Amino acid sequence: MKQYWRHSTWVVVMMMAALPAFIINAGEPPVKKNISLTPTQRKMCDRNTDFACNLFRTVTKSKQGNSSTILSPVSVSYLLGMLNEGADGNTRQQISDVLGLGDDVLETNKYFKKLIDEAPLVDAKATVKIANLITVNSARGINLIQQYQYDMQKYYKAEADALDFSSGNSLDYINNWCNSHTNGMIPSILNRLDMEACMYLLNAVYFKASWTHKFDPEATRDRTFTKQNGSTVMLPMMHRKGNASYGENGLYKMLCMPYGSNGYSMYVLLPHNGNTIDDIVQDLSAQTLKEEQHEMSNREVDILMPRFTTTSETYLEDALSSMGMPLTFNKMLAEFPNMANCSDLYVSMMKQRAKIEVNEEGTKAAAVTVSAMTNRSMSIGSICTFHATKPFVYYIVENSTGTIFFMGTYCGD
Repeated sequence: MKQYWRHSTWVVVMMMAALPAFIINAGEPPVKKNISLTPTQRKMCDRNTDFACNLFRTVTKSKQGNSSTILSPVSVSYLLGMLNEGADGNTRQQISDVLGLGDDVLETNKYFKKLIDEAPLVDAKATVKIANLITVNSARGINLIQQYQYDMQKYYKAEADALDFSSGNSLDYINNWCNSHTNGMIPSILNRLDMEACMYLLNAVYFKASWTHKFDPEATRDRTFTKQNGSTVMLPMMHRKGNASYGENGLYKMLCMPYGSNGYSMYVLLPHNGNTIDDIVQDLSAQTLKEEQHEMSNREVDILMPRFTTTSETYLEDALSSMGMPLTFNKMLAEFPNMANCSDLYVSMMKQRAKIEVNEEGTKAAAVTVSAMTNRSMSIGSICTFHATKPFVYYIVENSTGTIFFMGTYCGD
């Protein structure tokens, strides 16, 4: 009997010793999970990448070439998706054409729902958050149409709040929402509220991840960076040598730097052969990016990259109008009958604030896009070298779909 007790105790002890490991392993989320798109959604994603490239090209063209920029195309896409649901007629057709997701509003909504549900789950080592907010002006008695509010909550997870736009607390509420959903990177989006506005629509995107292969801070040195106008400045340049996905064409060298478990990556496009970042931006499209990524191969690469922070504020009315959706901003012709209990709505303002921080550890980036809805009666091989010591273009992409979350240029400022 004593011997049996000892044997039983030994079995129990061994099972208890193994139990914690079993529980830990069973509870761990998968390190990397691809977003599964239908064939239709795959085509939508490719067309939306074209939208991202076109928007980035239009915005950078309107800005001074010697200034760094950062833009979140996916944030603008979400805001346009919400506007698309509320629009009708030629206004909806223009938004759909520019956005590139097709004429079926339900399919567009399902596509955005898939991204908002699954993008945060792609990589357990990356933090991705997408949030939407709709605020209506209670002082003017504005209410959302029930179907619109239902769809915004179902497909966009949009919060809907009634605020008195004449109250300072309402401005604080909106800005605090931005601060909270970007982890403090975008502490505010508006300096004041238009008391005559009917509503504000907002999207926030936040991204944080460490490099799969980090830079050693001890290897960072001040080095010369040559700006686009030929002047030079000393910048802290991170350095790493090792295996990396690398490619080049007649315009640029291309480097892929993955994050975490390779769910997200930053691609850096460095001009060479006398070309500039303007030449690269003009060449950007879903097809060219896909082709160049396919041609990349693993090489031994000597990497120099500046440690940098870029903040941008971009007004989007002119850019989106020139891309093919001017009716959205036309107070006499815009058609948004499906949003709220006020007629003759149009977008009187749309802008984005974005920020990116790149260092030896990894990257943090965030953006908030806002639009004000007003109605018509109111008025408003061997070792390769990749030394990014001159202006370059970059973008951060979700690898399984190719969705571009952020695009930017760095010019040394």
